[in-house]
Amino acid sequence: MSVIRVGIIGIGAQTRENLLPSLLQIPDIHIVAACDSELERARLLRSYVKDAGNYADVGEMLDNEQLDALVMACPPQAHRDIAMQAMLRGLHVFVEKPPCFTLVELEELADMAEQQGLVTAVGLNFRFARPIQHIRSVTASHAFGRTMHVQINHYANKPRTPLWGMQSTLRSFLLAQAIHSIDLATVFGSGEIVDLYSSVQRDTESLLARIDIAFASGVSASILTGTMFPYFEFDMKVISDRSTMISLDNLWNITLHELEHATRTAGSDKRWRGAWQPSPLDSGYVRSGYLGELSGFFDAIRHQQAFEGDFASLLPTFHIIEHMCREERPTPDLQAPVFGNRPINQRVTTNAQFS
Repeated sequence: MSVIRVGIIGIGAQTRENLLPSLLQIPDIHIVAACDSELERARLLRSYVKDAGNYADVGEMLDNEQLDALVMACPPQAHRDIAMQAMLRGLHVFVEKPPCFTLVELEELADMAEQQGLVTAVGLNFRFARPIQHIRSVTASHAFGRTMHVQINHYANKPRTPLWGMQSTLRSFLLAQAIHSIDLATVFGSGEIVDLYSSVQRDTESLLARIDIAFASGVSASILTGTMFPYFEFDMKVISDRSTMISLDNLWNITLHELEHATRTAGSDKRWRGAWQPSPLDSGYVRSGYLGELSGFFDAIRHQQAFEGDFASLLPTFHIIEHMCREERPTPDLQAPVFGNRPINQRVTTNAQFS
């Protein structure tokens, strides 16, 4: 497959500011059509791709255009319903996070992708951000040692009310924000989850959550997150069995700490630190991960292989989210869905122990 014909669904801020600029940088991608419930927003695409078709109805676009793949940035219920519709037509699909509301729904999406032999991707740009990719490279090296623990502090001040027609602020936060941190914990944990503890503290609007995970690989992970903070901040530390530690400061600066380091210029020095940060010449879309995740998705299509950030890869993350929400009580109704999804019961957690 030389040129991949792509349809874009949902021409909101995420598409206009991040996904579309990244798509336009990828060679051999032909954006064929755009669809948005507000037709005028779909027509905005013609400022960049003059021959692109414009639609307000997904079914009409799928019927009229010859497509290989879809890129979507919509509410989760639309991601789920349109992805199912597209995969039944044999289309590869990329959806922004979150791909759906629940673990059961994600399992259905992953099963459909496997049955149809299709490439899928979930837009988790933190995983593909340049600093995270650098940390993954360092921790995979023999010199770093075996990863033993991952510590993530993910501070946020929103959302403080439910999103997407749900009634659970907790689930909304986990799907909108903490999904990035939980996903990274499972990436560095690189094994089956064998033990899990979570707790949530609340005031009237905000929440503070702690998550501790043990993996069969021997790695442990701890996450402190929530909306009880005054601003956004993301910090991460990875510790090895050789007393080597690599830390990430606010998704930007990386510092490698070693017990002892020897170089020709500095000689032997205890508590050595080496620093790294992305080059100022890095494209913002490379540094933030949007270009990497989309390029990886299309490369997987061309090579007919699974993409590392596909629906199936996110199942451990959704297991953790369901664990945190398992004490929620069902609520009677949800706001009518955007694309006709069935009602989803929402719950609220306080404290739970995995066994």
